[in-house]
Amino acid sequence: MGSPSNIRSTPGGYWEEALVSKRYDEPVEVERDAGMPAAFVWRRGRHEVADVIGRWRIEGRWWEDGRDREYWRVEAKGGAVFDLYHDRRGGSWHLERIWD
Repeated sequence: MGSPSNIRSTPGGYWEEALVSKRYDEPVEVERDAGMPAAFVWRRGRHEVADVIGRWRIEGRWWEDGRDREYWRVEAKGGAVFDLYHDRRGGSWHLERIWD
């Protein structure tokens, strides 16, 4: 008897649901409040941010293209989790990934 594909065993023997994501890397329009994403428009739909889950930055030579990105993992109202990034060199925003 197997387990569903989205369930995995942890080192302690417990079962937990594995996260799955899909990469998009598409442009979005972002509204900010106090410097943080408050809402964004993607594929003509507006998503309000309920919570900022994480923030990190990638800069330097990834690999030799000189990336300078600020990432935001946000939870939208309704529960969906998105990874957004701001390309600090070009000034544009992108939706990189959606987590299930």
